[in-house]
Amino acid sequence: MKYGIDVSTWQEGLDFERAKILGYDFCICRIGYTCYIGYSGSGYNLDDLFIHNINEAKASGMELGVYYYSTATTTAAAEAEAEWLLSAMDTYLDGVDLSAGIWLDVETEAQRNLGADELTAVVMAWVNRMNSAGKYVGLYGSYDMFMNGMNIDSLPNYVPLWVAQYSSRNDLQLDKPNANIKIWQYSESGNVYGVNVDENVMYEQ
Repeated sequence: MKYGIDVSTWQEGLDFERAKILGYDFCICRIGYTCYIGYSGSGYNLDDLFIHNINEAKASGMELGVYYYSTATTTAAAEAEAEWLLSAMDTYLDGVDLSAGIWLDVETEAQRNLGADELTAVVMAWVNRMNSAGKYVGLYGSYDMFMNGMNIDSLPNYVPLWVAQYSSRNDLQLDKPNANIKIWQYSESGNVYGVNVDENVMYEQ
């Protein structure tokens, strides 16, 4: 197993070299997010600290990944988020090894309220567009989002999952042993010399 952190503009001041020394092997940086306009999902934004974070994480020697915070509630909105992300990756990540993955962060109340089949169709629209561009991608969500917000049993096994559950055990792994769970975010209270970080474990596959 490998241990890692995920970061965004909220981790300003993080010392990535110290994080690496503390034993974090990988870092997943928020590349962007969609602002709310109603709940339709529009207004695409680069995370204010993305360029700094990805460069510092790379310099520290940590494995790299990126995630995009989604507000999409339609397949069209999900595909539009994918188009923005592909363009941003071409601009900022050309030649960068993203061995810690490319992830869609799915956690809004509006998404949760769509119903399992509809939300599954939305996230798969994003996955399919990214796959068509040659990008191997996965989905981030809470235990509840995967178990109740989506139809997890209909997700293709080639789509890895990154589950958030702040607990001493990963219940999704226990309840869905055949699911392709790659990362478990087990804590939101990690600390790197005064900067709060989420903590994750990546399973060897």
